[in-house]
Amino acid sequence: MNADFTFRLIFWSHLILIMIFNRILPALRAKKSGVKLSPDHEAIENEGKFLFAFRVISGLLLAVVIVIYTFFPTYNIWFQFYLPSGLRWGGVIVSSISLIFWSYSQKVLDKNWSVNLKIQDEHTLVTSGPYSVMRHPIYTAMIIWSIGLAVYTANAFFVGFTALVILWTPLRISKEETMLIGYFGDEYKKYMEYTGRYLPKFKHDGNR
Repeated sequence: MNADFTFRLIFWSHLILIMIFNRILPALRAKKSGVKLSPDHEAIENEGKFLFAFRVISGLLLAVVIVIYTFFPTYNIWFQFYLPSGLRWGGVIVSSISLIFWSYSQKVLDKNWSVNLKIQDEHTLVTSGPYSVMRHPIYTAMIIWSIGLAVYTANAFFVGFTALVILWTPLRISKEETMLIGYFGDEYKKYMEYTGRYLPKFKHDGNR
């Protein structure tokens, strides 16, 4: 078994875990709570038509890349680049830890989670768990996972994917926070004062 085949297996194990713990199970919990899973006009307007189209098209392109990466390894020769084995395994560790954090952060949101930008019925502002120190731990985990993915696959396809994730995330967050401020008002603005967007906000002591 060569190294690239091993990393492809790891990639698929990560993909399956994402589908189960970050998509299927949260979707089932959301559906049980009466959350509409498909995007409606309000959700598309909240996200913006451009970002919505960008997300859909990027998802389709990613599906094509996954098929090529998995089933047509001969084509990967043009996109593979060399990285030391130790660094690639470091990418596996980083991406695996980020997946655990991603799943945990999503579980904390419970019925408030949705793949679409829309306020749910009885929507509450979650400030427990990782949300007590940062506002968007799921996006943080997604970015870190993408970086780890690009490292352990050592594939230009996934470097490009990571770049798209990094470019898309702040645009999406901006839309999301506008929506949340519109719904929660001052409560969310106060929440923003003591939490970081991607990472915990450390208090600065001016006397030091």
